[in-house]
Amino acid sequence: MKSTLLFLISFGLLSCATKAPGSTAAAAADTKADTRKVAKKVSAKPKAYPLKTCLVTGDGLDDMDERVSTVYEGQTFEFCCKPCLKKFNKNPGKYVEELKKAQQ
Repeated sequence: MKSTLLFLISFGLLSCATKAPGSTAAAAADTKADTRKVAKKVSAKPKAYPLKTCLVTGDGLDDMDERVSTVYEGQTFEFCCKPCLKKFNKNPGKYVEELKKAQQ
């Protein structure tokens, strides 16, 4: 009697642990698709900064020793100093628009 009861309990637990047929393959496909999306975002090389001046101060970047950069929405932005980077981080949309205007 004990062995029959133990068998039924074991069988019941094992059946709870398995998933419906096909669900594992679907989950694996979803995971692969998500992984590809993330890989594209991570491996996408940001656009180079097209200007030779700091967007915040207008100073030339070639003469700056403290030059810093950041990437925002796939675009590299370069600044003459850390305070300019802080100003950019407070309102990046403003400087994105300024970059677009400067490129026209």
